[in-house]
Amino acid sequence: MSPVTPKTKPDGSRPGRIWVILLLTAGIVGLAIGLIGISTQEPGEEFRDVIGAGDSQRIFGGIRQADDRLGLDQAPIQIQVFADVQSSTYQQQFLDTIPPVVNRQVRDEEVKLLLRNRSLTRNATELSFYGVQAAAMQGYGWQFAYLMIRNQEEAEKRQLDEKFLETLAAAIPYIDLVKWKEDFEEGIKPGSAMEEDLIAQDKLAIQLEIRDAPAFVVTGPGGTEVLQDGPDLDALQLAIDEVR
Repeated sequence: MSPVTPKTKPDGSRPGRIWVILLLTAGIVGLAIGLIGISTQEPGEEFRDVIGAGDSQRIFGGIRQADDRLGLDQAPIQIQVFADVQSSTYQQQFLDTIPPVVNRQVRDEEVKLLLRNRSLTRNATELSFYGVQAAAMQGYGWQFAYLMIRNQEEAEKRQLDEKFLETLAAAIPYIDLVKWKEDFEEGIKPGSAMEEDLIAQDKLAIQLEIRDAPAFVVTGPGGTEVLQDGPDLDALQLAIDEVR
């Protein structure tokens, strides 16, 4: 018996080939639409349970960041912010002081903030500090710190682990989540450069005799003011005026 030869159309194409092409085209278009949807996803669509995601972007968005610094590097006044982002005791103190200064003096390029992770426990480092540092490597450390502070109650309910911290990172627009995770996982390894940096921040607090509470070290042309024991906004603004 001779082999059966597939029928062809007058133009030489085989029946069914056009359907294969159409199906492949539809699949490619669908995949492209899906990828576009992911890349343009607005904060809050997938992470509605992250408290303060929109506020974080409003407060810190558009301000220059580099590592621990928020604001213009040449700003005449510098404030070192010693804070424990896992401390629920001083949650409100951070929220009452940092956003107003950011919205006023930092945006006006008069003040720059330097974030110092200062543990209020016996340990020099805490898990969330590594999340802050990993985000800071991409210029989003202050957003991450703010989200950690806003979501402390959620962390207590769910368990503060890498998955929870990754959820916070993912709520920051434009952050490279894959890189954040890589930097975080590298950072939590014993003896890592990130761990050494966090220990150095703790040693700096000890050298400055910072007590077991949030503190501000305000430096400007007029000198330096050290504010201890969770100072309020009035005290911080007064110190800024003193060092002008």
